[in-house]
Amino acid sequence: MKLSILVAVASVFPTLSSCHAYFAGFNLPHNTASGGCKTTQDWRREFATLKSWSTGGKGNFDTVKIFSTSGCDALSNAVPAAMETGIKLWVGVWNTPSWKFDVDKAALESAIRRYPDTRRWLRGINVGSESLYTRQVTAAELVGQIKDVKGMIHKTLKSPWTPIGTADTWNVLVDPANRAVTDVSNVVVMNAFPFWEGIHIDGALERLKFNIRETRKAIGWEKFFIIGETGWPTDGRDFGAATPSIRNQQKYWKTAACWLQTTSYPWLWFEGFDEPSKADSADKLDYERSFASNFQKPKFDLHC
Repeated sequence: MKLSILVAVASVFPTLSSCHAYFAGFNLPHNTASGGCKTTQDWRREFATLKSWSTGGKGNFDTVKIFSTSGCDALSNAVPAAMETGIKLWVGVWNTPSWKFDVDKAALESAIRRYPDTRRWLRGINVGSESLYTRQVTAAELVGQIKDVKGMIHKTLKSPWTPIGTADTWNVLVDPANRAVTDVSNVVVMNAFPFWEGIHIDGALERLKFNIRETRKAIGWEKFFIIGETGWPTDGRDFGAATPSIRNQQKYWKTAACWLQTTSYPWLWFEGFDEPSKADSADKLDYERSFASNFQKPKFDLHC
């Protein structure tokens, strides 16, 4: 094929790597701080607030990851707000139980049919969020779900550039038993929390680097890879050698988030806003209410 033809084809069907370079941003739930469902106005306000925290250069926060398409009509409400504010969405398709997967997949299809210019708002898709870690699906079941969504997005909806994979903890992603999942994914979204490994704040950055290195080694260095969640809580009891506090959260941002801004790894901080209404759970206590680097206004300076 002649070079001119190759260039023309590439311009029509760009590769995943050419479409998805470095980006940074935050995870956001579909509930408000009081526990209600977010409206388009709520999403618009939060997106604008997150963008206003940008510090320039690689501290440009232009991406938000959401966990479900259908919960609180999250995707249908968030897409117009994203396009208005210049935010790109990393979309989670919740995959357990099976009926929820079907509902989330249908909500994703509906949003894309309604807003077909996906380059304006869709950054990528993860099918499942730690569903292997929680043993809610088998690797074989998750492979089938990823293929299902890829078929819908790439073939039916004609969006071949959209990266689709799964999000899970780094230790799950490096497990050879799950290699079929990472192989079928054209993006791997790694969640890594040195806090949940009981690491002292002084060793947290080195542990994050270890998590990244081991995950990339296991999935293949050429695989499109992003850090889907990392962060540090301000409240709760010590977890091993890890202590929740604003001071330690600030230190983790100044080390981990600032280091990530020197790399080519796309990353999404957990999370944008605290969730004071989040219910306690047996294993998470009140930690997950307080992972936000900011709550309405910055807790500390985000500049690096």
